[in-house]
Amino acid sequence: MSGAMLDQAAAIGRGDLSSLELTRAYLERIDALDGPDGLNAFILSRGQDALAEATRLDRLRAQGGPLGPLHGVPLAVKDNLFTAGTTTSNGTALLESFIPDHDATAVRQLRRAGAVVLGKTNLHESSFGITSNNPHYGAVRNPYDPLRIPGGSSGGSAAAVAARLCSAAIGSDTGGSVRIPAALCGVVGLKPTLGRVSRGRMFGLSWTCDVVGPIARTVADAVALLRVISSGPDTLDPDARHGPPGTDVPESLATAIGCLRGARIGIPDGFFAADNTPDVDRVLARTYRTLEDAGAVLVPVTVEGVEAATAQGFVTVVPEAVVLTERALRTAGIDGGIVAHLDRFGADVRAALGAQVGPEPEPVPAFQYAKVQAATLPALRRAFADTFTTVDVLLTATTPATAVPITQDTTMRHNGRSAGTFETFVRYTYGISMAGLPAVSLPAGTDAAGLPVGVQLVGPRWGEATLVRIAHALENAVRQ
Repeated sequence: MSGAMLDQAAAIGRGDLSSLELTRAYLERIDALDGPDGLNAFILSRGQDALAEATRLDRLRAQGGPLGPLHGVPLAVKDNLFTAGTTTSNGTALLESFIPDHDATAVRQLRRAGAVVLGKTNLHESSFGITSNNPHYGAVRNPYDPLRIPGGSSGGSAAAVAARLCSAAIGSDTGGSVRIPAALCGVVGLKPTLGRVSRGRMFGLSWTCDVVGPIARTVADAVALLRVISSGPDTLDPDARHGPPGTDVPESLATAIGCLRGARIGIPDGFFAADNTPDVDRVLARTYRTLEDAGAVLVPVTVEGVEAATAQGFVTVVPEAVVLTERALRTAGIDGGIVAHLDRFGADVRAALGAQVGPEPEPVPAFQYAKVQAATLPALRRAFADTFTTVDVLLTATTPATAVPITQDTTMRHNGRSAGTFETFVRYTYGISMAGLPAVSLPAGTDAAGLPVGVQLVGPRWGEATLVRIAHALENAVRQ
C-alpha cells in the first residue's frame, strides 16, 4: 500500500497483489484516519461498491481478460467531477443529493483504464478558494499537521494521497488548485495545458482557466494518470483537443538525471522572488544548486505583466463562475438560480457570487472582462511565450509559504505582517493558469517545522513532454 501507483498496478497485473486486498486496505485506513474527526479528506468513500468493483476486476484478470494501465488501482476523485450513481456535491450543501447518471469524461477514462473509484474527496466549496476549509463538510486537515490547511481547492485529493488513503487522485486547477495542495501536502500535482484533458461533466469555475489534473506520490505516477485522462476532442468540452504533432505525454520517463545536463531552466525575477519566507528561499537555493550540480543552466528571465495576474483572474473567473454555477444548479434540477439560494453558500462563496448577482450587486463591468479577454490575457500569454524562446522550463516556488493554521484561512501572518491568505498562496500559480500553461509542483524539502515546500516547473503550451522529463529528473536528483 505504501508503494507507487505504477508499482501497485504492475503487482496486480502479475497477480502478486489483488485489487480487492489493496482496496480493502485503503478503506480500512480511511476508517482509521479520515472522517470528521480525522483528516476529513473524503466527503464519501464508496465502501462496498468499491470492493465489488475490485472483486470484478480481479476476476477479469484471473480469466485472462484485457487489462488497462490502471487495472485494479484504487483512486480518489475530487467531488466536482461527476461519478455515475454516486453523489457529486461540488463541496456545497445545495448539491448534496445530486447523483449524476453519467461519469465525467476524465472519470470515464479512468474506469476504462481499470481504476477503482475509491471515493469522492472534500474540497473548498465550489472550488472557490485555496484552504479547503469547507463550511458544509468540514475543514480538510493537512497530514503533516492536522491544525493546518492542506491547500485547495483540491485539498482532499492531496491530503488523501499524502496520507496514503488512496493510490493517487484527480483534482482540478483554476488558479493553483492542484499545485497548491500538492505543495503543502508534500506530493506531486500536475496541471496540464488547457484543453489536454476534457472538463466534460465537471462542475467548473472558469472556462478560461479550469483544467483537470492528477495528484500523486511521484512524477511518474502523475504522468501515467495524465496519459489516461488526456481525452482529445470531446463534445462536452469545446476546448478539449489533441496538441500539435509530437506533443503527446510520454509513455515512460528515464530514471537517470542525465537529461538535466544542458537543460536551460528559467529563473523568473522580480515578482516571483520578492516575498518568500526564508525557509522557502532556502529550499529554492538548494534546488538551484542541485540543478547546477546536475549540469543544468540557470537563466534569469522576466515575465512582463505577471504581477497583475491575480487581479485579472478575479475579473475573469468571478463572472464565469456565476454562469457555471447557474448551469450547475440547472443540471441538478434546482430552480431559482443563485439569487434564490444565495444564503445556502458559505460566507466566502456567498460574498463572491453575491457581489455579482445579489440584492446589492457590484458586478464586474463587461468592458473590464472584455479587455482582459481581448488584450490583457493575450499579452500575458505572449510574455510567457517570449521567455520560452530562451529556456526549456521555468522554475519558481509553488507557494511563498508553507501551510498555515486553519484559523488563518482568511488572513495569515506572512514575513512579519498580516496578508490575505488567498492572495499569498496563489501568487505564483494564478498567472500560469491565466496563460493556460502546463506546470507541475513537486516536493523539494521542508521548512524548520517539517512542513513540505514545493517547487513549480512551468512549460510552454503543449510542452508537457519536456516538462515532465525535467520534473522527473529533478525529483530523482532531490532524493539523492
